[in-house]
Amino acid sequence: MARPLSEQKRDAILDATAKLVAAQGIGASTAQIARAAKVAEGTVFTYFETKDALLNALFVRLETRLAMVLGADFPDQADARELVLHAWNALIAWGSTYPIDRMALRQLKVSERISAHTRSECAGLFGSMLQALETSLASHIDPERLPFYLGRVLINLLETTLEAMAADPAHAATLQQAGFDLFWKGIQR
Repeated sequence: MARPLSEQKRDAILDATAKLVAAQGIGASTAQIARAAKVAEGTVFTYFETKDALLNALFVRLETRLAMVLGADFPDQADARELVLHAWNALIAWGSTYPIDRMALRQLKVSERISAHTRSECAGLFGSMLQALETSLASHIDPERLPFYLGRVLINLLETTLEAMAADPAHAATLQQAGFDLFWKGIQR
């Protein structure tokens, strides 16, 4: 009879994968992942049938964690500015607290190895929050530009702000607010 799989080993493999993907991109080998997780390479394939399955599992894990942070105390009935500010502050807190997760997720988001099914599954995690943001921003942003502003401008400004905060921790709060103000003023019609 086969031994039951250990959640501890699975987590160790996912943690090691996140660290290596954050540092090296998706080209990190399963041998490197196994060494970092302190398991045999065959063990990686006991838990994840293929490297793609491993990368997709990591993507789901990171997106789920991010959705939980964004969803905490999400102000559904707030005005557009409050909704965007909540999302901004939650993203900053998550990115500051979990830089490895943030860098790994950045790599995985642009990877062709993440399946359409996985992406669709994870998009559902953000559905109601994204809908609330889009609805509230309708009077502030041209609807055709909304995906660009939320998916590109906000995320790139977030990355820049996080880098500035890491470089100058004494002014982190001021930089966080300045990043938000820049985004908010930039989307006004």
